[in-house]
Formats: sequence, C-alpha cells, structure tokens
Amino acid sequence: MRISTLIAAASIFALTACGDSGTVEDPGDPDQVAAAMADIAKPQPGEYTTTGELIDFEISGASEEEQAMMRGFMEMGAAQTQTICITEEQADAGFEEFLGAMQENSDECTFTNFSVDGDTLDATMNCDDGAGSTGTIEFGGTIAETSQDMTVTMNMTNATEGQTMRMVLRNQTERVGECSATTGAG
Repeated sequence: MRISTLIAAASIFALTACGDSGTVEDPGDPDQVAAAMADIAKPQPGEYTTTGELIDFEISGASEEEQAMMRGFMEMGAAQTQTICITEEQADAGFEEFLGAMQENSDECTFTNFSVDGDTLDATMNCDDGAGSTGTIEFGGTIAETSQDMTVTMNMTNATEGQTMRMVLRNQTERVGECSATTGAG
C-alpha cells in the first residue's frame, strides 16, 4: 500500500462538516457515496491549520530498533503543522468531486461503510493492491464547518512478505482566520 495515498484519503475528511445524517446502503457504489457527499456541508473559506499525532504504530517482523526508527519518522511527519487556504470557490465545490474521483479511480480501496450522524463521521475502506497487500482504513471523529477531530486507523497485511502494520493517526484541523498572502490557495 502506498502510505501517501492512504494519508491523502485520511485528509479528505479534514475540513468537512455534516449535514443530514444517514448510512450509505451500498458504500461500494460510487453513486451512493456521491449522493451522501452531496449532503455534507461545505467548509467555510479561510485559512486552516492542521496538526497530527501518531497514536500507535506497529510492524510485525521488524526489530525494536527498526520499529523505533520507522515510528520516529512517522511521528515527525504526522506532527508537522500545515497551513492551507480554502478559497470561496473550493469551499463551494466541497469535497464531493474529490471523494468520488478517489473511489472511482482507486483500484486499491473501496468504501465498505460510510455513515454521517450529526457531527460524527464513521467510514471504513477495504484495500487490496492485487499484489498481496490488503487491509482496512477506518475514519472516525467529529467534524464541523470550521474544525475537525478525526482518527484514522490503518490495519494492513502484506501476505507476500508476511508482515502486518497497524497505524493510528489523529488529525485536528481548525479555521484560524482569513487567508493570508503567504498561504495562497490550497
């Protein structure tokens, strides 16, 4: 599994806000996911900061030293604060197109659960790269028009190499004001 793809999938939910509540009947159907996404409110335009925290990281078959090195690398990447600008145009578009394109163009991951209830999102993707790597990605947390607190849990298995990986990331995003000239359009 490409970690950057998985982390990008997790970040999709970073700035969304919930509208109507409900569970998608067939989350494997891109049209149903797109319909559910149409009910999710759009983020407010403005400047946002995102911070992350690596809560758990384990790889089977790796020595303690290797795990510590990989964990340190992942902690460093997760802890970096990012600042982005969401323009009025991007806010109006919301995330329906991005999520729909992600699911339609992904040969690796498919939603198996997608549920919104008030300000709570619960979603699960099953992933299979066709070359021996499989797993699940679970998204859970609260979201609002100007903030979010989302936990992403990844449990992956590489049957070819006989390894498993578990990673739990917490991502918090908050609107901090209007866009500045230094953040530009995100």
